[in-house]
Amino acid sequence: MPILEKYRHYFDIDPDYFPAVNEAVINSKPEMWKKFFPHDTFVRLVKNTVSVLDRKQKLSIWVEGAYGTGKSHAVLTLKKLLDASEAETKEYFEKYHLDNDLGNNLQRIKNSGKILTVHRYGSSSLHGDQDLVLAIQESIDHAFVLAGMENKGSDSLKESVIRYLSDPENKKSFGIYVEGSYSDLFGGDTVDDIISKLRSYSDAALHALMEKIFKVARERQIKAFTMSTRDLADWIKETIKINNLKAIVFIWDEFTEYFYNNTRNLTGFQELIEISETDPFYFILVTHVSTGLFSDRDQDFIKLNGRFVNPHCQISLPENIAFQLMGAAMEKNSDPEVLQDFLSIPHRKNWKQSLPHIRRWSLYSCRSTMQTGKIRQSSQKPATKLPENTANR
Repeated sequence: MPILEKYRHYFDIDPDYFPAVNEAVINSKPEMWKKFFPHDTFVRLVKNTVSVLDRKQKLSIWVEGAYGTGKSHAVLTLKKLLDASEAETKEYFEKYHLDNDLGNNLQRIKNSGKILTVHRYGSSSLHGDQDLVLAIQESIDHAFVLAGMENKGSDSLKESVIRYLSDPENKKSFGIYVEGSYSDLFGGDTVDDIISKLRSYSDAALHALMEKIFKVARERQIKAFTMSTRDLADWIKETIKINNLKAIVFIWDEFTEYFYNNTRNLTGFQELIEISETDPFYFILVTHVSTGLFSDRDQDFIKLNGRFVNPHCQISLPENIAFQLMGAAMEKNSDPEVLQDFLSIPHRKNWKQSLPHIRRWSLYSCRSTMQTGKIRQSSQKPATKLPENTANR
């Protein structure tokens, strides 16, 4: 058997390898996060998170990077590390030979109190403070459910609306609008229908329904349906205190479009970012490169940017990352016959004669990995003819 054929059989690709990973993939495969390779920029993100949670920097974190650099995978892995048991955390750090002091500090912080981690994806539907308030409250409430905890704090805005509409007198008065001049807006729904949908809807559907309710509230001066960003800030502080939380870490992926939609309306968001000065509530925003979002002289951006760890956490992939990713994804074949066959390769003449071809094949595979994000499966035979530009390099 040719030497390269022996290599092909000696290595197997991790069957759980995915060229692109998102929340759905990680949730469907709970152990997937443990296979994320912690490159230098990810380690820097972990260090910043530890510093922030230790209150050495009372700031939030801004993660940015170009398309395809693995920002989403990185922050999802960070969330899993914050949620993981002590044994799982230690296992991850030992597997990738990460700094023991960093791992010990992270675990010390986790042992000192419950950290509620929140993950939200996308921001294109947010236009103004009311949408922002609803999205944050909804996400925090959902995080409590996922963590198996009861939020002992006061009602969120959605719950306040449900409670208001469930009161017989309020239901009757609001029903006059819903079944009268606003019947087309609500598609013929009754107040009971609206309450039922409020309890079952989430994400875009919930936002659309709440926006209809807010429209009636604005036009008919129903003050019970409003909550400012300052009110939300107070709600978050109360939630942390009454639930005895160490911190709330709010990871918001794909936040770029919020800035596009609200470039000249950042005051409310500023109020929420400033919570970290006094209370352990931290955003981890994920965007594309921030330099294209604002002018360097934009005073709102300068003020906003001052509330984040400086410099921003740039997720990037060094040129040699393909070799590291391949190493993390490749596993030795456990078949003893294959192992014995591999060990029978001559160690002198034939080995040295094959080195140039092996080197060319490795370069070709790694460049293909960098360009496509995919690794050639071990069941596939190597290309019979390598691209000419890989030779003699």
